[in-house]
Amino acid sequence: MKCPRTRTPLKKVSVGKVPVYISEACGGVLFENQTLKSFECPNDKRGKALATHLSQFHSELADLKERVSCPLCIDTVMLRRFYSPLHAVEIDECPGCGAIWLDTGELEKLQSLMLSEKDRAILRHELMKEHEPIEIKGAPHKHDNWNRRSDKIDALFDIASYITRGW
Repeated sequence: MKCPRTRTPLKKVSVGKVPVYISEACGGVLFENQTLKSFECPNDKRGKALATHLSQFHSELADLKERVSCPLCIDTVMLRRFYSPLHAVEIDECPGCGAIWLDTGELEKLQSLMLSEKDRAILRHELMKEHEPIEIKGAPHKHDNWNRRSDKIDALFDIASYITRGW
């Protein structure tokens, strides 16, 4: 596999038994499908170790907005999207295999945005209070009591049926 930015070979490294592919030429890293979640927490040893290791290969790239091809799916162009609703870190993601490419320094930015579990719980609670369902009650409608009326109508039909049978 080759680095999508520099076209140099990627080096496979296992960080806490999770394989990632790094580019020693530009400091970028490729995560296979769903493995980025193992490195996004800044307090996790695995995430710190990878960020520290990548920082030694930091280099400036000409144009980060340039679209790149997936190293795993060679004929597939990766999509550019924001990783979080804060729109702070833009990542490259393969629509075919789900691999994610982070350019130099993006892992540290991503880790700096992650909240601790306590902060997430507080934010979740505040959002739930802010977005509680609102109950809307309208004016009563003249047909709201139809169920009671139908009982009366059924009784009326029963009486009419009884009377007509008797004749």
